[in-house]
Amino acid sequence: MTTWIFDPATDEPGRHDFLEITLRFDGDVTVCALHGPLCADTAPVLDGWLGQLHENDRHHVIVDVTAVPSVSSDGVDVLAHHAERFRAVGGALQVRAPSAVARRVLGLCAADDLVESTARADQAAVRTWR
Repeated sequence: MTTWIFDPATDEPGRHDFLEITLRFDGDVTVCALHGPLCADTAPVLDGWLGQLHENDRHHVIVDVTAVPSVSSDGVDVLAHHAERFRAVGGALQVRAPSAVARRVLGLCAADDLVESTARADQAAVRTWR
């Protein structure tokens, strides 16, 4: 398991965003666990690491967003871009365990198809019970 932490400087005193990325390799699948906001400041870091995975023939990626409190359209753009790149070479990128807010942003950006299939099934089951 490998962990990287990105902590960009900000102009606002007393405020900073950080994104911790932990990679776990399980056979041909790479689980990329994020901790922190996926926003305009941190999305380029995820973009770089997903690009590195692609260049190193790691084309089956699960991005675990369990510990991501917020996702912006910038973050969704990075996920969608790399999902397309991985799909073009026979791979896949899936988003695991998005919060309700993250799901909403994914949906508004027309990227809710990236949510891991078991999560979509769970969400459908919840709607059925309402």
